[in-house]
Amino acid sequence: MRAWSLGNIMIKVNGFWVPENDKHIEDWKSGSSFTQNKCLDKFIKICEKEDLKFNHILDIGAWVGTWTCAMNQFCGRIVAFEPDPQHYRCLVKNVPENVETHQLAVGNDSKMISLSDDNFTQAKRIIGDGNIPMVTIDSLGLADVDMIKIDVEGYEMEVLKGAEKTLENIQYLMIELNNNTKKYGSSNAEVEKYLRKKGFKVKVKIWPDVVWSKN
Repeated sequence: MRAWSLGNIMIKVNGFWVPENDKHIEDWKSGSSFTQNKCLDKFIKICEKEDLKFNHILDIGAWVGTWTCAMNQFCGRIVAFEPDPQHYRCLVKNVPENVETHQLAVGNDSKMISLSDDNFTQAKRIIGDGNIPMVTIDSLGLADVDMIKIDVEGYEMEVLKGAEKTLENIQYLMIELNNNTKKYGSSNAEVEKYLRKKGFKVKVKIWPDVVWSKN
């Protein structure tokens, strides 16, 4: 199935709309489910077993909404952020109506940025000034946030620094750490040290994803 959106073709794979030119398409068509995330699967089982419910979840780097859709059953409100225009248009089509979406980048500053393809990792990178707004989580003044998921291709430390006040009330974090942090002058070890200082402990770790908890 195909759909045309503002000059970009979207196709439906495994129940989700994705950009037809997405570099992961062939892997997904060959049978590898792009919605599969072993760490998320394990965390969902924990949520079910412990009857975990969240008031307000932030999905930072929502891509096309696969994680958002999976976690929607466990919370009252999800706000999803995705800066890439093509992925954002798919996100809006994929998520339930109760999910709030924003085409924004998230970091440690409020500014305008641009994105570029990383030919090695096949991901988007923040490269400098542009026409996409960046905000900090703390600047949004969102109430009752008790979980954040972060998948920003190495920009995790900057997102965390911009969420210092919000992290005080967060009980759970899920972060992808795949060594891209060094491209922004940080490291996985620095991110982990920062979270431990904030009172978080590892609850689930299946590379490259880690669920952190204060419980």
